[in-house]
Amino acid sequence: MASTIDAYGQKAIETPAGWRAGLEALLVALVVAQQRQLILFAPVAFAGGIALWFALPFNSQRQGALLAALAVALAGLAMGGLARRLTVALGLLLALGIGAAEYRSASVAAPRLHHRLTPFETSGTVLAVRPYEGGARYAILLRRDANVVDPPVTVRLSLHRPPPDWLRPGARISALASLGPPPAPALPGGHDPGRRAWFEGVSATGRIFGEPRLLAPAPGGPPPLAAIRAAGSAATMQALDGDAGAIAVALIYGEQGHIRPDLLVAMRTAGLAHILTVSGFHIAVVVGGMLLLLRRLLALWPWLALRTSVTRIAGVGAGVSGTLYTLLSGADLPAVRAAIAAWAVLGALMLGRDPLSLRLIGFAGLLILLTRPEALLNPSFQLSFAAVTALAALAASPLGARLRRQPGDSALHRLARHGAALLLTGLVVELALAPIVLAHFGRAGVYGLIANLAAIPLTGLVIMPLLGLWLALSLIGLGPLVATPLIWSLNALAWIGETVAGWPGATVQLAAMPWAALLPMLAGGLLIALLAGRLRWAGVPLVLAGALAAVLVPRPDLFISADGRQVAVVADGRLHTLRGHREGFLVSNWSEQSAASPTARLSDLPGASCSAEACLLTLNGLKLLALKDDLPDGFTRLCAEADLVTASFVLHSPCAPRWLKLDKAALRLDGAVSIRTSTRRFDSVAQRAGDQPWSPSALPGQRPRLLGGMEWTGVIAE
Repeated sequence: MASTIDAYGQKAIETPAGWRAGLEALLVALVVAQQRQLILFAPVAFAGGIALWFALPFNSQRQGALLAALAVALAGLAMGGLARRLTVALGLLLALGIGAAEYRSASVAAPRLHHRLTPFETSGTVLAVRPYEGGARYAILLRRDANVVDPPVTVRLSLHRPPPDWLRPGARISALASLGPPPAPALPGGHDPGRRAWFEGVSATGRIFGEPRLLAPAPGGPPPLAAIRAAGSAATMQALDGDAGAIAVALIYGEQGHIRPDLLVAMRTAGLAHILTVSGFHIAVVVGGMLLLLRRLLALWPWLALRTSVTRIAGVGAGVSGTLYTLLSGADLPAVRAAIAAWAVLGALMLGRDPLSLRLIGFAGLLILLTRPEALLNPSFQLSFAAVTALAALAASPLGARLRRQPGDSALHRLARHGAALLLTGLVVELALAPIVLAHFGRAGVYGLIANLAAIPLTGLVIMPLLGLWLALSLIGLGPLVATPLIWSLNALAWIGETVAGWPGATVQLAAMPWAALLPMLAGGLLIALLAGRLRWAGVPLVLAGALAAVLVPRPDLFISADGRQVAVVADGRLHTLRGHREGFLVSNWSEQSAASPTARLSDLPGASCSAEACLLTLNGLKLLALKDDLPDGFTRLCAEADLVTASFVLHSPCAPRWLKLDKAALRLDGAVSIRTSTRRFDSVAQRAGDQPWSPSALPGQRPRLLGGMEWTGVIAE
């Protein structure tokens, strides 16, 4: 291969055509050297198609992307050899990703509520009951009964008190409730509850007032899985109580709602949030533990051990155990991904293949994205796959090989290798997750490596086995035998999280990372993980470029809420709000995304002039008039002198600002707005969502089809 490249390189000196031939030969040589790794990029290309479908706001753009992908595949047919196969595969995988996202959106389409309903009596069947905010509130998923004009739909209602014992999945209830559209993002590019509700089939959200009333109890017979989980959660909280019970419920049933909000924040700050989410770590402990236990037990039966493969039987049993645990924990996306990966690993073990294969991880990711394309935007999906991919890449690297046990190692050498492997894997995972954590949450724990070095062995070697033993003994009434050490170990886990979170400088905050910074870092990380040899280090410049962009790219410094009631300005590291600081979702979200503390008001800004009716101030040459609940004296003149006017009501009076008027009527179509005042760069939720059915500017009851005209999805009238 080297001689071929050298020959072309020599020819390149002589003629310009030789340069092209030499470059082509060099590229071919590089691709051929990575030929075994190229299959790993198939899930990446498929995910790229899904990302295009979500990123392109308008249907005409998504149609253009689909045609471009198909054109790439057709262009590949005119090539030859390896280039032909790669180009055709790339185009088809991109097109398949776009099509999968479109099909999924069409399959979950349901009527949606587009206006707010005052409290009224509603009835339906309970589908799920989930606690949150440490059990102070509960989310009730209800299949609302059909009425004269509306079909049965799924709604999510919040209950601000503990539910009665009879309120469980399967029960029919009636309650006084208000309903409204699913919430929109607090700012452009932020977490989108409306998009999540669309793919969950939730048509409206609201709140229950007073006590719900029982119309019919949950049917008898074998309880559904949701009822088993609800009863198990209640029994666990009663038996273990306090923080220990709340953490146990999270580890067994996948519900974090019983955990104290301040403890949950502490665990996230300490980098231990993944331990509270049933995912790959937990499934690996269950499957690995059952595999080891079943192998040892089956090996005690000589007749069976001499006639069949004990490992294969144990592998099937371990896989079934992992699947049952996944179902018991609620079958959330990280657990499902881990269960699929566990079956792939067990299958490789039973067939004598390498179980720690990047191909198996890619297969699991591809399978999930085929059935749930929206998972690509889920932070838990991104974090879990980033972690497991980084670990598998490390295991396959020469450094990973040196960390494994070598023939002739003494006990001291083995201990040293295990210690180095634990430190290195923790460091690699932290580095792989940091960009994603900063992009979604605006903060990352500094001492996560230290906390995990203590918490992971405690959870995997002590807590999870004790939990399994406690559950088994509880079935025959002997759970209290191990309850005390279990409570001690669970409280120790909480202590680790709170202690590490309390250390000075425990978190680093960064304003929301733009896509211009995150994408190069993700691309570079994938090259490092998926390529082989020295070529993998080509991803390092991309990672560094993304990190530099994360620091240097300017962010918006002016935020306006979707209803116009709240306006905030980022200045001097603080978030200055129009109506003062409130501990709510909106201001907290703005604070996280801007890495600014919400401790000031607009009136604190230099040169600001505020009254009971409005605030007038200048930001980088942009004159802002932010109205409160009434019009100030001389409003017409003030409006004409301002560049931007905001209001929570419709401005019927003459108002012609020099740049933008964002009153209730305009914001109803735009949604929340962010502005970079230095360049007057305007961004809105509607610009990001375009004509998608969860966009504030979408036509009610209509969904644009990728192939064809508009599809009627229906609306809720009352």
